Amino acid sequence: MQKIKKHPLRNRKIWFLIIPSLIGMSAFYFIPAAVSLFYAFTDATGGFAGFVNFTDLMSNTAFRLASRNSLLFIAASLTLTMTISFILAQALQKLPYRKTFMIAFMLPLIIPSGAVVFFWNALFADNGAINSILIQYNMPTVPWLATSWSFWVILVVFLFKNIGFNLVLFMAGFQFIPGEYYEVARMEGAGVFSTFRHVTFIYIIPTTFLVFMMSIINSFRIFREIYLLYGQYPHQDVYMLQHFMNNQFIFANMQRLSATATILSAGVVILVIGVFAAQRKITDTFG
Repeated sequence: MQKIKKHPLRNRKIWFLIIPSLIGMSAFYFIPAAVSLFYAFTDATGGFAGFVNFTDLMSNTAFRLASRNSLLFIAASLTLTMTISFILAQALQKLPYRKTFMIAFMLPLIIPSGAVVFFWNALFADNGAINSILIQYNMPTVPWLATSWSFWVILVVFLFKNIGFNLVLFMAGFQFIPGEYYEVARMEGAGVFSTFRHVTFIYIIPTTFLVFMMSIINSFRIFREIYLLYGQYPHQDVYMLQHFMNNQFIFANMQRLSATATILSAGVVILVIGVFAAQRKITDTFG
């Protein structure tokens, strides 16, 4: 008589391995998220406030400024870092010693944020290296960290730290494209654009979406560098949502902080769902 197999979740050994992870996830993710959601819909006295915290947040000037800057930075950083890393990955495919170049591009990832900020501050400070060069050529100096140039300074810092990571991902994606496909394309007389369209583009789609998601995650991590460069209240062009949330935490405004976190989390979830839906659609269309 054939023995009936139990469902994996009915196995006590499975639960013995899962429970520690569930406890950790509950303590550091699920329970804090539930508490944050509770604060988002209550007032300072703990009473139910409905969507009042969210409506007040939408009329808050600092929140609107932080949201605008965050969206602009994400759009600019995604476009530049993905484009530059993709072009570099394509170029390195045909260059010798490409592993050496990859290691060089990966070095910024292992450098502590404090050292990175010290380096860029030495370049862009009022008495930094760049302004010193401008003075030598009798050119006017630029307050890079105190004007609208600060947005581009932070963007340069982001590219410096993240291009190498995206480059490695694209390089790994190119390695999975069978070389025979390129040989067949050349034999059939396909040009550079046609080969890219029918071979490279199709097989690099999964890697591109992975790089897209990782770039979004990394764009939120730029707060460390901005905070180290500018402190609690930076120039208005680099005042991000993380600054707004950090300031609400300092002033113990848990309702506004939780409402912001809820909006941010909902936006990320919607974005992730949209990215996966777009990936499936593009894969079905061009695959």
